[in-house]
Amino acid sequence: MNDKNNNINIIKIGGSLTYSVNELLNKLKDFCNTSGKKIIIVPGGGQFANVVRELHEKTELNEDGAHMLATKSTDLIGLYFSEISGITAVDNLYDAKKILNKENIVIILPSKIVLATEELPHSWELTSDSISAYIAKCLDIHSIIIATDVDGIYTTYPEGKLLNTINVKTLKGFTSVDSYISTMLLKHNIECFVVNGKHPMRIINILKNNSDICTKITID
Repeated sequence: MNDKNNNINIIKIGGSLTYSVNELLNKLKDFCNTSGKKIIIVPGGGQFANVVRELHEKTELNEDGAHMLATKSTDLIGLYFSEISGITAVDNLYDAKKILNKENIVIILPSKIVLATEELPHSWELTSDSISAYIAKCLDIHSIIIATDVDGIYTTYPEGKLLNTINVKTLKGFTSVDSYISTMLLKHNIECFVVNGKHPMRIINILKNNSDICTKITID
């Protein structure tokens, strides 16, 4: 890992948390201020992305157009997160790292970064789960946290057993994360924690390397 980035943590906050995200954002801000940890928040697309999906299904909007609009939806949710929390939002990694030198936490608006690369597919296989892994790859970071509205990954959902760990090679078909993320984690050697963002202390415990309720996606 690049020494300059080894204190940066990537946390994707899913669109499913849009209406309950205030406590999580405030707890992460406080934690950064007291611990010195640095966090880049990657927002999901939320209801904006769902509208794009419906347009793609019901109109002549093609895959490339849907990919572009869905990616820009993450910017809108990121701006919303910024407005309600006071956390600075930027649209590139250079400015993100500058902000982290002063404020320890920043929201990345991902569309400019994502739309500038051909590495990521233009399909609904990809969401901000895989985008967060791509941003980690760009920063040579090898661990990400995905905060969603469930406790982790289950054998079956909702009746199944919560998995404490699962190997990325057996991830296909499980819920809670997009179907392309296994490719990203394997390709770039990134481990991933899937955790319920309605319980902010679970995320903070992961950041502290303490055990808590979540699923760890391993790569070895």
